[in-house]
Amino acid sequence: GSWLKPGICPMRAPDSNPFPPTPRGGKDRRVTSRDATWRHHTPDGTVFGDRARQRSRLRNASIELREHVHALEAFTIGRFRAAYRAQALGLLWPMANPIILMIVMSVFFGLIFPGDLRAYPVFLMLGLVPWHFLSHAWTDGTTCFLHHAQVIKHTSVPAWIVALGTVLSHVINLGFAALSILPLIAFYPEAFQVSAALLALPLIVLLLVALGLGLALTSGVLNVVYRDVGYIVNSALVVLFWATPIAYPLEKLQGLPRQLMLLNPMASLIQCIRDIVLNGQMPPASVLGAAVCGCVGVLVLGTLVYGRFAHVVADHV
Repeated sequence: GSWLKPGICPMRAPDSNPFPPTPRGGKDRRVTSRDATWRHHTPDGTVFGDRARQRSRLRNASIELREHVHALEAFTIGRFRAAYRAQALGLLWPMANPIILMIVMSVFFGLIFPGDLRAYPVFLMLGLVPWHFLSHAWTDGTTCFLHHAQVIKHTSVPAWIVALGTVLSHVINLGFAALSILPLIAFYPEAFQVSAALLALPLIVLLLVALGLGLALTSGVLNVVYRDVGYIVNSALVVLFWATPIAYPLEKLQGLPRQLMLLNPMASLIQCIRDIVLNGQMPPASVLGAAVCGCVGVLVLGTLVYGRFAHVVADHV
């Protein structure tokens, strides 16, 4: 009475369910192409990514950070040590670079602003030190995935840990570069105002790190797919340097040009630092608000761009 005959391979009955039954009390976790957030093509077929699983990865970023905190420490310290290995001056370079540029720019721009700014070298250093951090963190962050390709391919360390470690290594450089401002106290003691507003400097540094991380995530993951992003970043840094009030005061701009300048997060951050150190007061709410919105916005954008291309990083590095 069986419909299967001897010598014939068993076949599924026409009216049987082609998919295995869903476990009792569970949910069907099959993902269709319409519901997938990412696709990975292999010789055996195409694998579709689950939306719920993708969302859980974003929520578990803090868990990944705790699991790979040792790797983050290794990337941070290792990158910092590698930058000054086999150098005669070593840690003096983070202090020497802003000082040399400050001397050159003071000679030329001091002639342009002869009496407009008091303690012009101090004014310059308060802009050059954070700028050096951003430019180096953005440049190294653009190539960090390619330089650590073997780690990304053969370990479980997320690629964003590599970018975060690269940016944090330049925070150490930022600390040494800030020491180059201290000798100027002997020459321009009246330029430094000691006040309670100095307590806000850690917040400015945190915003600066968020800005650097957002830019590193954006350009780093795009540089994996499009290798000419590095050239775009180098050109953008040249334009951004002169579009940021480093050598000239923001007060020279009024009205709409000033509002457009504050859309540059680096411009508002530098203005906040100068208000705190030179004027001994908290920056205006408009300037501080522009800094917070700009830096957080760049970080959110970097997170979204990284999340869009994160699944192809290991295939392209």
